[in-house]
Amino acid sequence: MVLDKMKIGVVSIYWPPHFGGAEKYVHTMVKDLISQGVDAYGITATIKKPDMDNGIDNVFRVGVETDCWDEMGCKKWFEEVVAHVADNNYTHIMVNSPLTRAYYGYCEKLFDGLRNVCPDLKIGVVHHDLGLRTRLLLEQQYKLYGDWEIAANVVEKEQIKMFDNNSLFFTDKDAHWSFDSPLYFEPDFLVGNTQWSNRFIDPLDTIPKFNLHPPLEDLELPVKTKLSKVNITMMNPLYHKGRSYMADFINDYNHKWTFRVLLGSYGGDKEDFIRMIKDSWAVRDGRVDILSYVEDIEDAYDSTDIFIYPSRYEGYGMAAVEPMFRGIPVLVQDYPAIREAVGDSAIVMPYETDSKEWIDTVEELLLDDDYYLEFKNKGIEHRDFLFNRQEKEMKDLVKFLEDLI
Repeated sequence: MVLDKMKIGVVSIYWPPHFGGAEKYVHTMVKDLISQGVDAYGITATIKKPDMDNGIDNVFRVGVETDCWDEMGCKKWFEEVVAHVADNNYTHIMVNSPLTRAYYGYCEKLFDGLRNVCPDLKIGVVHHDLGLRTRLLLEQQYKLYGDWEIAANVVEKEQIKMFDNNSLFFTDKDAHWSFDSPLYFEPDFLVGNTQWSNRFIDPLDTIPKFNLHPPLEDLELPVKTKLSKVNITMMNPLYHKGRSYMADFINDYNHKWTFRVLLGSYGGDKEDFIRMIKDSWAVRDGRVDILSYVEDIEDAYDSTDIFIYPSRYEGYGMAAVEPMFRGIPVLVQDYPAIREAVGDSAIVMPYETDSKEWIDTVEELLLDDDYYLEFKNKGIEHRDFLFNRQEKEMKDLVKFLEDLI
C-alpha cells in the first residue's frame, strides 16, 4: 500500500496552545490523518506551555520559538526545520500560513532549503485566507453588482490577464505575488479550506489542489455551566470581524440585553473597541462581560442565547459553526466563504446592511420561540451534515496525497 510509504509533516510556526483558526485547522488535520492510519506529524516553533492544551503528541517542537514577523528568527528556524526534515524521511511536507503569504518573501529560504535537501519530497501549502488585494477587488466588484458570483468572475478574469502580459520583467511569479497567492513559492500541491478561497490562487490551474473544509473536533461535548448566562456573545472585535456591528449592539439603548465579548487571539485591539462602547448604558450597568480567555470555548456557547458573527470576510468561519453545534442560533454576514461554512443553518444578514437590521433580527429571535427553535434545530442538524462531509473529505485527502507519489 502507498499509505504505508507515506510520512507527512506539517510545518506551522504556530501550534497549540495557540488556537487561532489556522493552528486549529492543521492540528486537527494531522490528528485525523493519524486516525486514517497515516504517519503524520506537526513541526513547529511553538513551545509547550504548562497547564494549557498543547494538542496531540505527534509534534516536533524544533528550534527556538519565534514569530512570523521576525525575519532573522524565522530564517534560523527554517534551518532547523530543513535539518529535521532531511533526517526523518518525509514523503510530503505541507507548509501552513502565514509562512505561505507571498509578502513574507523571506520564506523562500524554507521552500528552497527543503527542495535542496530532499529533491523527491512533495512540498505543499495549506491555504486559508485571500490576500488583501484580492479581497478588496472582490468587495469593489460586489458593491458594483451586488452579486458575489459576478464579482468573482470579474476578479478571475483580471487575474488571468496578469499572466498574459508578454513582459520580460513581470513573470508568473510576480503575478502570484501581486495577489498574494501561495503559488509564489512554487509548491507541488495545495490544500485549502474552502472552494471560495481556493478559487483565486491558481487562475491557470497549474498544480493539484484539494479542498478540505476545516476539520471538526469534539462534536458531542457535555454541557458546561461555568459562565453566567448572557443574551448575546460576540468574538474578536477587530475591524474586519465587524466590530462596528458589535459596538452598535452594546450602544443600543432600546434594549437591556446582556453581552459577552471574547477577545480572541488578537486582544491587543481591545482598547479600540472599549473606546467605542465605554459610554454605553450597557457598560455602565455592568451588562458587558469582556473576556480575554475562556478555559472551554463550549462553555461560552452554552452560556448564551445567541451568537453574532458579523465578520466582513473569512477564510471559512469556523467560529460561526461551533455555536450551532451547541444549539445556539447564529447570525452572520452574507460572505461566500462563511456561507460555505454555515449553509442554510444560520441567519444570514445582507452584506454590510444597517446595524438596525441586525438588532431587529435578534429582537425577533429572542421574542419568537418558534423562530428561535427553528435555528436551534437547524444548527444541530448541520452538525451531522458537516461531520459526514468531513469523514469523506479526510478519506479523499489521503487518496489525494497517495496519488502525488
